Amino acid sequence: MPSCSWGVPLSPLQSKFAASFVATTLLVVIFFFIAYPRTAYSYSDFEFAFDSFGGEVGGVFPRENEIVRGLGNNVPGSYNLEPGQINYWVLEPSQLFIDDDDSSGAKRRSEEGPMGELRKRQDDDNGGQDRSRTVYLTFNTCLQPQRNNTGDAANDDGDNDGSVPKLRQLELYLSNSSSNQAPGPGVLDRPQTSIPVVLGYANITFNTSGSVWVGVYAPEVGDKTQWGGIWNYELVLSTKKQYHGYVDDQFLYLVDSDNEAALLITGNMTAASAIDGGVNEEFEGDELMKRPPPYLMYAQNRGVSSRFQGLERSYCAVTKLAQVRSGSLDVSMTRRGLGNLPKQQFHLKELNRSSSYFGYLARPNSTSPSDTSGTLWRAMRINTKKDGNCQIIYNLPFCSEVAYAVPSNPTLFNMNNLTNFYDDIAQSWYKNFSYSLQQIQCNASRSAQYSPARDCADCDAAYKNWLCAVTIPRCMDYSSKLPYLAERAVGELFYNASSKKNQTHPFNTTDVVPLLEDGNMTHTEFSRNARIDQVIRPGPYKEVKPCIDLCWTLVQSCSSNLGFQCPRSESWGMLQSYGTRDMRGDVTCSFLGAVYFLSSAERRWNWVSGGWGWIWGLGMAAWFAWTGL
Repeated sequence: MPSCSWGVPLSPLQSKFAASFVATTLLVVIFFFIAYPRTAYSYSDFEFAFDSFGGEVGGVFPRENEIVRGLGNNVPGSYNLEPGQINYWVLEPSQLFIDDDDSSGAKRRSEEGPMGELRKRQDDDNGGQDRSRTVYLTFNTCLQPQRNNTGDAANDDGDNDGSVPKLRQLELYLSNSSSNQAPGPGVLDRPQTSIPVVLGYANITFNTSGSVWVGVYAPEVGDKTQWGGIWNYELVLSTKKQYHGYVDDQFLYLVDSDNEAALLITGNMTAASAIDGGVNEEFEGDELMKRPPPYLMYAQNRGVSSRFQGLERSYCAVTKLAQVRSGSLDVSMTRRGLGNLPKQQFHLKELNRSSSYFGYLARPNSTSPSDTSGTLWRAMRINTKKDGNCQIIYNLPFCSEVAYAVPSNPTLFNMNNLTNFYDDIAQSWYKNFSYSLQQIQCNASRSAQYSPARDCADCDAAYKNWLCAVTIPRCMDYSSKLPYLAERAVGELFYNASSKKNQTHPFNTTDVVPLLEDGNMTHTEFSRNARIDQVIRPGPYKEVKPCIDLCWTLVQSCSSNLGFQCPRSESWGMLQSYGTRDMRGDVTCSFLGAVYFLSSAERRWNWVSGGWGWIWGLGMAAWFAWTGL
């Protein structure tokens, strides 16, 4: 009979179970790392040791009248550079060990007594060589020369056309050897390292015990008739933390857009936000909701030449040069959406119709105007609608989880009136439902209730969730070609129709009768809610249909006496009225709290979090099988 290593015999059944358990556990662990590879928050630091330096081969530049500027610890050094020029900076030991000489350091040495003072004198006698500090160097390019033909727009990658070569990045060189106090591109025989500057951002973390020299070089621009202006940059060496940060991850998500605005939201803001790409919050819950929103947002029209093109990772450049700034934003905190946890939302206004933008999330390290430090996140894309009869509404009093564009008529309704119109309809219909729910024995004992798993509170929540999604349609352009959309109010006129004929969209100069796609089973001549056509009169639009699982949850949560039913899958009624979710995160059906490509990431994390429960359960099962209990 098989036995384990410590001599306990195994039955054939236990042997088979042990083999299956080991294989299953390995699969769970492997899937964990595949499904959620990011296990720590990182600013993508370059970390180097100064044991060896490689000389950089480059062009020779003049070194006449060199000036070395002193840097303070955690104090930005900023300067202008002409093409072909170089600046030198030095961080002296007096700044490197400045924390040892402050009042707290003196207090610590006093508490240590004579031995602490002896160590201090020995360090001073050795020039600080027995001490070392971790130094965080960060660099931002804040300004750069501009092309003289600034009217060129960006292409799909955010780059200008190829008729003029791209502008090179500033070059950054570092030395901690007294034999090279002027690091730069012309140094061939002395130790130094070249720090890569990527899209206006560079950083390096290292340990040192003496002076550190930095060279910042501005490359030549080639044909100077094609470029004008100078470079400006910000360089910081700190023993405390990174002064500038860049996160190559997404923490800002699109909720929805209309033809002149967009609604965006951050991920959940918690003490563990870093694992999802954000910043770990010092305060949580209601305390965080009371505080001023910490994030900022900026945007740049992709069709307009950008002054910070090529500097998209520079906090300094984006916050100073972005086209859309804080004055065009309504910023607030909300708990809407996944987890009912605090999030920050941005209502971005004054956008152009049928345009594409880059959105940038930023977070300053403090609220002081003199503090230029902060963190920037990877850009995300925002596309505005073009037909003009969809408008964003959010912060509804009753349907508080609704936040998306709805059918509208800008000639009759502003945002507040439109919000009240839809919310009042949903609330009035909910009132009728509440009367019916009162007929159900909600206060009966568990054994006498209609379901051992659900109660009237579940039914009430499911009905409200379903009602708001169905009563308040999520609107898309009638001209959109997305396959999961349903055509609504096809027989109606657009709000600005100039004749009795229909238009392909409101901004067409020629009125034409729209052609329905062959075999389209999801078009109707009217809106789902007749009052939309009677009162708002938006004209034709397309709807993101409510998710079918909202109906399923309603039927499962409520008593059969209420008579709720859902259409069969793939039936005509199903195709007309409901859609299905996309597990990748696209909003292919409407549900409350929907955010583009945020839900899938959260579901992935929730599965992985639950995965530890699976492992624990497998372990317990193995124990019982092993012991025969």
